[in-house]
Amino acid sequence: MVEDSSQAPVGSTSFLHVSFYSEDKRLSPNLPAHSFDVPTSSVADQLNLLVNKAARSENDEWEDVELDFLIKAQLLRTSLLEFVDTNALSTESVIQIECVLREPAPSPDKDLQDSEWVADLQVNDENLLFSVNYGGELSVWNLNKGKKLLTMKIDDGPIKCLDLMEISSEKHIVVGAQNQTLTLLSISASTSKSSKSPIIELTPRMIFRGHERSVECVAAKKDGTRVVSGGFDQCLKVWNTEKGDDENAYAPSNETSTKKAKTTTLTKTPMVTLEAHREAITGVKWNQENEKQVVTVSWDHSIIVWDLELAGPLTTLNSNKSFTSLSLKSSSSVAITGSTDPIIRLWDFRSKEGSMVKESFIGHRGWVSDVTWAPDVDHLFASASFDNSVKMWDIRSPKAPLYEMIGHEDRALTVDWSNKSVIASGAADNTIKTFRRN
Repeated sequence: MVEDSSQAPVGSTSFLHVSFYSEDKRLSPNLPAHSFDVPTSSVADQLNLLVNKAARSENDEWEDVELDFLIKAQLLRTSLLEFVDTNALSTESVIQIECVLREPAPSPDKDLQDSEWVADLQVNDENLLFSVNYGGELSVWNLNKGKKLLTMKIDDGPIKCLDLMEISSEKHIVVGAQNQTLTLLSISASTSKSSKSPIIELTPRMIFRGHERSVECVAAKKDGTRVVSGGFDQCLKVWNTEKGDDENAYAPSNETSTKKAKTTTLTKTPMVTLEAHREAITGVKWNQENEKQVVTVSWDHSIIVWDLELAGPLTTLNSNKSFTSLSLKSSSSVAITGSTDPIIRLWDFRSKEGSMVKESFIGHRGWVSDVTWAPDVDHLFASASFDNSVKMWDIRSPKAPLYEMIGHEDRALTVDWSNKSVIASGAADNTIKTFRRN
């Protein structure tokens, strides 16, 4: 179920002088050039009616569209009167209102039952969903059919995190566990003559050992050659996924002789261990625009931008709350974070003046457990919370989410928006829910 978060209009009999424009070439030729006197009680839905009616008078072939409205780069989510008062805008001159196509509400899609709390998940471009849970399982789901294709038992304890990656154009997944290890597995897919569903095989290729406590987060470099991880040992570790000189790994045989048996699973220790955090590292991301930089967040209230070439912190930002999660924009200079409060914060690492926190997003009623940027739209992101909900946000609307995606009956622990068409979430109710972006 999806709920629209727009607020109801505030009644008023006075008027404001407004005009409409758009940067969207699909809209701009059809918008009226003249201004309008509109009631101060007007909300977005009423402006929609006005603009569509005016566009029809300009173009006989105009088909009505759903619009949102921006005033000084902020979405109008209240009445015009409330917006003008809140933002101290002058009513003496014409208020310029930008028209943009409204983001449609995501549609409920799949409701998948898992066996334990869902710790992390990710959807690839082939509509395959990969998830890990507190029962030590890695599962693969076919979202086209809403069925589980495979479950692999990795460990008896919780698997806490995962990331999909490609190494030399071959698909892989890396998972981090409470047992202090990470496992890198190759992913192969084939089709059978009797079924249209893909047959998925997961093969362990490498085991990464070196953490001294639970692994809480993991991220792969864009080219797949490196993996970084963080955990309760407060350490950021860098791992080499290339075989290199470790082309063959050997394990002792059962025989008493000195012969060694070849195995296809390599065990590796970290290339580098970096220490600066004072509490658990709960989120880690590569700067995709600068392969030498990694960003981490921690329970110690800090964000650290690391320079891997210098093997140390480049920038440290501080908050008044412990962090739970992190997502970087593709430009990687802007980040959103979740914390042990209901507020999502937007950070700009380039900022030289004032606070690094550029915006705070208010709407959840519990801890924000996870956040994720949309992969194809710069101003959209999603969040998961201990209030059982998942929300879609627009950075131009900090005081209210665009939509709330409800259905979980316990804490939402993770959310993913890697596939531009699917928002997926996992929760402590042992379920995975997906919503389709229309």
